[in-house]
Amino acid sequence: MASIDESMLTADEVQFSHHLSALDVAAFFIRADQMRDEPDVTPMKLQKLLYLAQANYLASTGQRLFDADVEAFDNGPVVYRVWQAYAHHGGQIIAPDPAAAAGALPADVEEFLAGVWTRYQDWSASALRRLTHEQDPWRDHYDGSFRRRIPDDDMTSFFRHRVPVGQRVRHANVVLVTEDVFEDDEDADRRLREFLTAAPGSPGSRSETSATWPRTPGECS
Repeated sequence: MASIDESMLTADEVQFSHHLSALDVAAFFIRADQMRDEPDVTPMKLQKLLYLAQANYLASTGQRLFDADVEAFDNGPVVYRVWQAYAHHGGQIIAPDPAAAAGALPADVEEFLAGVWTRYQDWSASALRRLTHEQDPWRDHYDGSFRRRIPDDDMTSFFRHRVPVGQRVRHANVVLVTEDVFEDDEDADRRLREFLTAAPGSPGSRSETSATWPRTPGECS
């Protein structure tokens, strides 16, 4: 059986937008929330959405979505820079500041964040707090101290290997590949391309996955 190394799964020619402003990512969720009949994004819910976005992006692309650390606080993972910006709202719903100009996000990031929002928009702040408290990245690093960093590698590993496929959000240029695609040495490359062409951006009918494979531009249109 052909071996698959990590370099094959993160092809250099595949580009992902990364290291964006955490405040711009936060602004996306706030704007999306205001389009609902009953907005409910408080500073706590916003923090959990940022964590879930960063962790899923790391697991999907190997890159940071935004260039800010996620830290373990009492109420779960926190992006301190964003917490400082919105702490004055307390437990109240955040309304967009018309005077604040949010930076434009790349199209691939907008699509990814829309996926995160679709999955979690109906979760309450307290439900998201419980979810993050049950996950190893926070549990392994929260010790009651102030601002203890959650390593990127821990979020990547947990979301790649412990979060069920159906509960993940991935970048549009990444597809999930099953082990059976690689069972035959001689035909592995051919069958991989058939797999990608047949099910671009989707795990298809296969229920178990073993790896992510970036889609190259034009390969799986």
